[in-house]
Amino acid sequence: MINVVILGGGFAGIRAGLTLKNKIKTEDIAVTLIDKNSSHIFTPSLYEVAAAEESEKNVVIPYVSILKGNFNFVQGVVEKINVFKQKILLDGNRQYAYDYLIYALGSESASFGIEGIKEYGLPMKTLEDAIKIKENLKNAKKIIIGGGGFSGTEFACELITHKGHLDITLIQGSSILLKELGGGVSLLAKKRLEEGNVHLILGKHIKKVTKDYVVVEGGKEFVYDVFVWTGGVRSNNLLGKIEVDEFLRVFNYKNVFAAGDVVIPGVAPKAEKMGEIAAENVLRSIQGESLLPFRYRHMGYVVPLGSHFATFAMGKYHISGIFAYMLQQLIFFRYLLTIVSFFEAIRRFIRFEKNLKKA
Repeated sequence: MINVVILGGGFAGIRAGLTLKNKIKTEDIAVTLIDKNSSHIFTPSLYEVAAAEESEKNVVIPYVSILKGNFNFVQGVVEKINVFKQKILLDGNRQYAYDYLIYALGSESASFGIEGIKEYGLPMKTLEDAIKIKENLKNAKKIIIGGGGFSGTEFACELITHKGHLDITLIQGSSILLKELGGGVSLLAKKRLEEGNVHLILGKHIKKVTKDYVVVEGGKEFVYDVFVWTGGVRSNNLLGKIEVDEFLRVFNYKNVFAAGDVVIPGVAPKAEKMGEIAAENVLRSIQGESLLPFRYRHMGYVVPLGSHFATFAMGKYHISGIFAYMLQQLIFFRYLLTIVSFFEAIRRFIRFEKNLKKA
């Protein structure tokens, strides 16, 4: 029996699992997915859970609904990986051996050494984070968002849509929002936030955070009730700094492949493609076949900007408004179709939209 273990049930891990599930035609290969949660979390919608008071159940898809059939799921926190003995140590002193490993434990919020971020900043990386933010917002008046990338900008737009009474300040170290896109998209996001009375502090890095205020470059202080930190992430470092070859094989370990944010934090479609290629190469390794190189063609970004409004950007080309919002919904529905049955996807999509409109 050959044991293949996937660590992490995010976009990369789920795609790896489904690829193996669909391609393995023998009982001689056993696949186990290990994750700390019992469900796959659709993380791109966490900002909606945090800001719109939408039910968290809409972004939670149990692994048993996705990985049905001859597939093992183990819930547990990975504490250590012994690549020499090919064993994984979980909480509760549980051990799992593997012949091939797909390392896809994702990323975590990074403080970049800024004083007070860990103690007083609320990250938005997990479902628990989003729920905690939602609870803290109930009695808050002044909100500061640290970071004007995708998460920070989307969250701020969602807040002005559903919680327009709040006093919101967004602080971004770069001189523009959504610096990955720049140009017209950045200006559009800036306009949307300013029309919603969000106070933008651009081109100023956060230097310090206390339990009452945030200090930016130049010494100016901003008082807050809730401080949400979306200023950056780092790859999970349980295996140290991960370096992979063109086949997503971890250097020095022929039977360990990595996928998703552990390689480099990025967008969900890229993580999915990594998971697919990693799984394909595990099977090819088992069968003694040549490996597939990882290639990814970026198809653009869809950025939701609140109130059924979004923008789609691919290079210099972009469209904005209701059509981009509809594209965002189609992308979400298509993703559901790839991981659950057609009727389950329909049910979840309708429930998601219905509950969102009530928020």
